[in-house]
Amino acid sequence: MADSNLSNTERILVLAPSPNDAALCERFLRQAQLKPHICADTAALCCALAEPAAALVVADEALRGEAGACIREQFSQQQEWSSLPLIVLTRRLAKASLEALDDYDIYGHVRLIERPVNSTVFVNAVKMALRERHQQYRIRNLLQERAEHVAQRDEFLATLGHELRNPLAAIMTCGEVLDSLQLEAPAAARCLSVISTQSAQIKRLLDDLSDISRIARRKLSLQCEPLDLTITLQDVVVQVQSTLDTSNQGLALDISDEPMPLLADATRLRQIFANLLVNASRYSPAESEIRLSAGSHNGLAEVCICDQGVGMSAETQARIFEPFFQAPQRDGEPQTSRSGLGVGLTLARSLVEMHAGSIHAESDGPGQGSQFRVLLPLQTAPSTEAGADRSLQTQQGRAQRVAGQQESTQQAPAQSAPDPSQRILLIEDNQDFGHGLKRLLEQRGHDVVLAHDGPGGLSAAESHRPDVVVLDIGLPGLDGYEVATRLRRLRGFAGLRVIAVTGFGRDLDRRRSRRAGIDRHLVKPVAMPELEAAIAGR
Repeated sequence: MADSNLSNTERILVLAPSPNDAALCERFLRQAQLKPHICADTAALCCALAEPAAALVVADEALRGEAGACIREQFSQQQEWSSLPLIVLTRRLAKASLEALDDYDIYGHVRLIERPVNSTVFVNAVKMALRERHQQYRIRNLLQERAEHVAQRDEFLATLGHELRNPLAAIMTCGEVLDSLQLEAPAAARCLSVISTQSAQIKRLLDDLSDISRIARRKLSLQCEPLDLTITLQDVVVQVQSTLDTSNQGLALDISDEPMPLLADATRLRQIFANLLVNASRYSPAESEIRLSAGSHNGLAEVCICDQGVGMSAETQARIFEPFFQAPQRDGEPQTSRSGLGVGLTLARSLVEMHAGSIHAESDGPGQGSQFRVLLPLQTAPSTEAGADRSLQTQQGRAQRVAGQQESTQQAPAQSAPDPSQRILLIEDNQDFGHGLKRLLEQRGHDVVLAHDGPGGLSAAESHRPDVVVLDIGLPGLDGYEVATRLRRLRGFAGLRVIAVTGFGRDLDRRRSRRAGIDRHLVKPVAMPELEAAIAGR
């Protein structure tokens, strides 16, 4: 038997036909400085297979008994990198036909050695099996290292997102404060425009990085509902218009008048097509035209985005959807056109596939422009058509009401009353963001008290008696989860509304917020209408 201190990964398991055969195999292997582990019976073999091993030597007749069933079960449970070498001692090798050899396919990696066993042939077969097993171990180690690097990358991206969201939230909030002051100098208006545009771009990049990380960890889910793709595309056009205007680029629309009902996540669909349009804009010259067309056929909705930009080589087309891929820079191409992180198209493809669709990139070559074509399944099942029609009618009616409201707003001052004033406790350790947000909330008629750490927030809550608490999660002293938990225990705070405004946006962070009694979890930088809705309980 092998010594107990030998590494399991070097063990050579042996189930020989007889004790004499077992002793012979052990002697051959030990003479070759190998590490045999002799199994006395099937039960011992099954027990040994539960632990790591380098190879398995077994007699042919054993495979047709209980040992064979045990081996097949253990082999079926191997990890993807593993294919335990199996050496079969057989008396029928000389007359084996191709059909007979097929019997061994279910075991994977098999070598047949004819009995009586020649010691040299046997040892050489075992050594070759060990070399192949060691190669598998190297693959295993590489996969483990890759998994560790991916985990470290995802953790880094999450940390980076959090660290960047805090200063970005402060910048965007101060930009809104400056906008509310209605500065008249043209230079001030220009600076405010730059702050708004560039901050929105940074936010989009952070959101894309966060989503790529969540998709890689299978943490991103869709909130699907019946919708009309036509209306969604109209929303996307409004969303990206400022980006196109910056480069004086035109957008030609060819969208079918017929409804295109989908069962989809509206937010993610807008993200898909916004990314594709922004990508087309980025790689197209100023004053060029981008074309967006959409229609349906054969139960599929088809959306095409064509540009007159730098185009793609065959090599680029093959890799264009890979994460962080950047096409090689060509001579004469403006450097500014290569901004971005190379994740927008990866995210678009992942989201399209999550909707059971497909996306294809085409180009006639460098300098010939590009076309991205998205196919999505239409919602045509009879059991859902009625619900989809109702939802589409509701969505269309809502869009018409919004358009009417926007038109009336341009013609006359809004008559609707603002939300009632609230007593708000704002707990935020980033002083720039905290003071900026406090001012914006006070401009909206709220009574706001600001605290900069967890203990100070709890103290302010008892003295200020707020209706709403808006708090960061990464607070000094006590984090936001603990602050929320303790607030819920204070007498008289049963109806208190607690809103997290934080740079932590993972699903894990949201679950922790719910467990701590936080009513809403908003990720920085947060839009004021979204925060106001949360404060009002909408």
